Amino acid sequence: MRVAPHTLGVAVAITALACDGGAPAAARYRLQNSGSHWDVSQGDRVFDDVHERYTAYFAVVLDPSDTREPDLRSLRADIEQRPVDRHNYDALNALAIGYFELNYRAESAPGGPTYFADSLRAAKLLAVPWRAYSEIEDGALRDAILDFFEDAGAGEKLGSGSTAPRLARIVASLEAKESDPARQQRIRRLAARHPAPPPSEPG
Repeated sequence: MRVAPHTLGVAVAITALACDGGAPAAARYRLQNSGSHWDVSQGDRVFDDVHERYTAYFAVVLDPSDTREPDLRSLRADIEQRPVDRHNYDALNALAIGYFELNYRAESAPGGPTYFADSLRAAKLLAVPWRAYSEIEDGALRDAILDFFEDAGAGEKLGSGSTAPRLARIVASLEAKESDPARQQRIRRLAARHPAPPPSEPG
């Protein structure tokens, strides 16, 4: 499924309201309950909310004919900024949309002309929140990053079922960056859910 801007309708500002504790509703990973798609989650129009901030990035990752490397500098700066605010989470959700789109395109046409380019670009998007996990010690943001990796490994998004096992090593490597016992336990659970396949035998 290609998430094209013209199919998503008019942006709806539904996440500016406060939730429990006064934190903005958008200060979370917002795609975990969106089913197989990644533009809207239970009425929360995530793409509409983050598209304007990252228009150049989305112009590249959402265009099947464009195999350029997206410029990730603004997303990396936002997800790693201190103090943590909504921009960290906007960047995380934008990265997730791009990852699911590129991963779907790669997995829907294995061996196709853009398979390797899309697979590599999807992997580079995963690397941004992985690095942010060690750069930012904010517990809520770390939980949100784990929410994204959990979602990516759940196999619900289109094309993500076949790539879920590849996330095991990425998730497992986060344990060394974490000192909170509860979060360490969660990392172990997520990594064990989709164990990495054993190396193939030569021959």
